[in-house]
Parts: sequence; structure tokens; C-alpha cells
Amino acid sequence: MDGKGSPIRVAQILGKMNGGGAEQVVMNYYKAIDRSRVQFDFFAFKSSKLVPAEEIKGMGGGLYMLCGFKNPIRYVRTLTALLRDNNYGIVHCHLSTLSFLPLLAAKRAGVSVRIVHNHSTSGGKRELVRNVAKALLKPLAKLHATHRFACSEFAARWMYGASPTAELSETGLPEKAERKPVRIMRNAIDTELFRFNETKRSSFRGEFGVAGGTLLFGHVGRFCPQKNQQFLIDIFREILRQHRNSKLIMAGVGEDMELIRARVIAAGIADRVIFAGQRVDVDRLYSAIDCFLLPSNYEGLPVVGVEAQCAGLYCVFSDRVTREVKISDGAQFLSLKTPPADWACAAIGCAKLRNGKAAEQVAEAGYDIGAEAEKLCGLYEDIEERRSSTQKS
Repeated sequence: MDGKGSPIRVAQILGKMNGGGAEQVVMNYYKAIDRSRVQFDFFAFKSSKLVPAEEIKGMGGGLYMLCGFKNPIRYVRTLTALLRDNNYGIVHCHLSTLSFLPLLAAKRAGVSVRIVHNHSTSGGKRELVRNVAKALLKPLAKLHATHRFACSEFAARWMYGASPTAELSETGLPEKAERKPVRIMRNAIDTELFRFNETKRSSFRGEFGVAGGTLLFGHVGRFCPQKNQQFLIDIFREILRQHRNSKLIMAGVGEDMELIRARVIAAGIADRVIFAGQRVDVDRLYSAIDCFLLPSNYEGLPVVGVEAQCAGLYCVFSDRVTREVKISDGAQFLSLKTPPADWACAAIGCAKLRNGKAAEQVAEAGYDIGAEAEKLCGLYEDIEERRSSTQKS
């Protein structure tokens, strides 16, 4: 808090708010943080399609919608003016390798604490141009940052190299820039919300007409090359060959959605695949399904993997997903070079298993949002106190 007892206001810089992982993580922390001590203001692109505006404003947060990077000069000018006029002391930017412009605006606005936060990595043949762009933008993204964050050790190494890392709760760290560690801000969740619930299971399966004896495989993610849903459909075709009484449910939206629909129809399995759209009740979905599949081409640390394990699910991840996501007994990894039939065998083999201790294991691994939000709140307060002390001296 400042001298008047009002909360520290932190500018959270996002891109498109379309229900992706980064904005979900920020919202998880926002709901759990002590808002009498720290408040969030959100800055996002006008092209966003899933902005929880009422929820943000209802919790006392500000919301500013900006033009995108297609007009970079206008973006920087607008953001600079907003940051300066609102007198922010801390900017927390979640645009990973695209952080150069917002952090430049923050520096021009005189914001002394500028956090760059990496949520992703790169990979995948269909995203060659994007991967090259990420490689070129990495040095620029860090240029105007005073503090470095990442969602995992893997994401930290990919973005920042062989830098030391530290927990959010660690204080008294060296001041010299070259020795400053990367803070690991975990993709934490409400472990009680995602705990397995038989009532949720029955109601969700009933809503989608899934019989009790049917094996229901699940996937949650944006329909895009990163999430690799084309390979997921190949896997599910093999699952049906090995276990006909199976269904697949996919939650999410995205640019590849119609492509995947067409692939499902062409494979003749449209009656076995459910497109559930963007959901606000994924906790019910995790209780309803029997195995979670995530054959991603790359990930920082997928929050959906944390959520699925918390529900006690046994999950099959690609080997492109960091093994840091294994935070319970229910995670295994397969190469994307492994034939779909072998993926299917692994998925069916664990489909009837449920880890009853999963929620406790997830919390013990440091992914409970209550505990992690308190650490983040304390860190913001520590940063603000140091900033204020420096300004006074």
C-alpha cells in the first residue's frame, strides 16, 4: 500500500484476451490476491473476443482496450499516455517475446519497475515463421525489463538462457542486473474447485449424452498449430479401433477449429467427437472425462495440465511439454514421433484410473492459487517498498 493506505495498482499488460492460458493465469491470481493490498488494471487489444469485463470491474480493476501491434506507433503512444497519467509504479507484461513495445511504452512513461513474463516457448513445423520471429524478438523483449518472470524453469531457460531462478517468496536477492534471478510464477489454480467431484461428472456427461460405460477422452486448448489437434484426431481414430465405446470431447475455440471439424467428418467419426466450445466450467469437464490428452508441439507450462491432474486424471502429454508439469502420479510423456496407435494404447490403459490424492499433491507441489497469490502480493509490496525507498533517496 502507499502512504494513504490504498492498494498498489499494477498494470497487467496482455495481448488478445481470447480465453488463452496467460490471461487465465492472470485472472486466477487476480481472483485470489488480497485486493485491499494489490489491485490489477488490465490492458489488452481491442480485437479481444473473450474479455471478462464485468468480472474485472466488479473486483475493482481497471480495463483499457488498445489497438494492436498493426499500428505500433499508435499503440506505444496510447499506452505511454495511460501509464503516465495513472502514475503506475509497476508494469507486469505477459506478452513473452512480444514485450518490447509495451515495455518501451512503460519506460517512456517513467514506470520504474517493468516485469517481462514468459509463458511460452516455440516449436512446430506449421509455425516456422512465428518461431523465427520469436528467436529474433527474444533479445528485444528483455531490453527494457527490470525484472524477469517465467511460468517454469523450462520457459525461463528458453527465454533468458542459463540465468538463476528464484521462488516468488524469496527476498534479499542481489541488486546487480546480471545476477538478478528469474522469478518462477507458477500457473497455480484453485485446487478445491478442480478436485474430482462425482456430481459434476454425472451432470456433465448427462448434458452431452455420454453414457456411464463410455470412455470419454478430453482435451482443453485453443485450436491452433501449437496444440496439435490434427495429431489428436489421429490418436482418437486409433482409440476407436481399440475401444469402440469411446468419445472425445474438445473444449476451446481458435483458428484451426473448422479445419479440425473437417478432419473429424472426413474420418467418419463425427458422432464420436464433441466440440464443446469455450467453457467457463472446465472443472466439470475434468471430472467427467477419463483421460486427458495434450499432444502439443510446445508449451511453457500448460495450466490445463495442472487442472487435469488436480481432478485426479491420468494425462498423456507430448514430450514437447516440460516435465515440470508432472506434479502428481498421473502424468506420462510420449514422443510426437510415436505412432498414434501407441498413444491410443497408453490413453486406454490409464483411462479407468483416478488419483484420489491428486488435489493434495498439486497443492504440495506449489500450485495452490491461495498460497501463490499471497507470495505474489508480498513480492509486489517488496518491489514497491524498494522502489519508493530509491525514489526518496
